[in-house]
Amino acid sequence: MRILVPFVLLIGGAGLIHASIIESISFNLSSLHPGSTLSGTFTLPNTPSVGNTAPVTLSFSDPSDYSPTSLTGTISVVSGTPSGFAIDFSELTFTNVAGTVSPIDTKDIDLTRASLAQCPSFPCTANGSFRDRNPAVFTAAYSISPAAQVPEPGYLLFLPLLFLTILLRRHIRTRHAQQS
Repeated sequence: MRILVPFVLLIGGAGLIHASIIESISFNLSSLHPGSTLSGTFTLPNTPSVGNTAPVTLSFSDPSDYSPTSLTGTISVVSGTPSGFAIDFSELTFTNVAGTVSPIDTKDIDLTRASLAQCPSFPCTANGSFRDRNPAVFTAAYSISPAAQVPEPGYLLFLPLLFLTILLRRHIRTRHAQQS
């Protein structure tokens, strides 16, 4: 029993470590400004499922060309076609500072999904497409790719359990040596 307690604490603490999947998303805005992108990262649980959502903060590669200079949105994991998963994003609205309102409005931009990035599993690299308004003023591609896979903050709970295990083990050895 004395030996069993530290091992139970050590194994139980290992269960507190969870990984998250961090993906990046990037929108090609070259139709507005050559080489321009809108990109950010979002975090999914270790085993994503349909219905998961994640907040994302997106930044422009050339912020002086757009207002506001960054956007917040929501990424959603939806059912893929014919199987797997797909990545959808919330509507993104911003101003193209150098755009014109007439004859075609290239100033007020409203990005929505045209086709979903399809993923058989995660982490995933895939492409989808988006459009500005409907009917589309322009269309372009968005892509997702793995950014990193890191432990969640839950790993911090593991450290006190590890130290507790070491202290209990020393305490048990000391008591056992005194009894002998």
